[in-house]
Amino acid sequence: MSEDQIKLSGKIVHVFAHRFVVQTAKGAVLADLTPHGADLVKLRIGADVELEGEQKPSELRVTRFTCGRESVTIQHKRKPDHGHHESADLATAIEAARAAGFEPVGTPRRKPKHFEIEGQRNGETYELHVELGGRIRKAKLVGSGHEAA
Repeated sequence: MSEDQIKLSGKIVHVFAHRFVVQTAKGAVLADLTPHGADLVKLRIGADVELEGEQKPSELRVTRFTCGRESVTIQHKRKPDHGHHESADLATAIEAARAAGFEPVGTPRRKPKHFEIEGQRNGETYELHVELGGRIRKAKLVGSGHEAA
């Protein structure tokens, strides 16, 4: 089992479609079967269950559900891999910010289709979204929610 894989046991106390809450000795745990997984098992409040799965920040993604003598393996669909990010030149993004009158500050953040750069102009700080080709798509005054012209 990997470090994110856990086993737990407890009693089902709430059911919300394919998600449910199990009360364990250490507290309540939100678990997710997926809609397909919920079709394979019967979730009943009060049932004693054993679960195995991957612990995510907000829930346990159940891969094995055991209730009594019945044990079911649940397959979770993986999100498609969209490959690597397009190549991008940070220097182009920084130059675009400077050409628009902004002085970049801090560390730029790479996103799939743009860079986010904090830039200062006229004593105010803006969050700039600079496309990979160097076009500034958005310049938002930090703290105001307003975009700059």
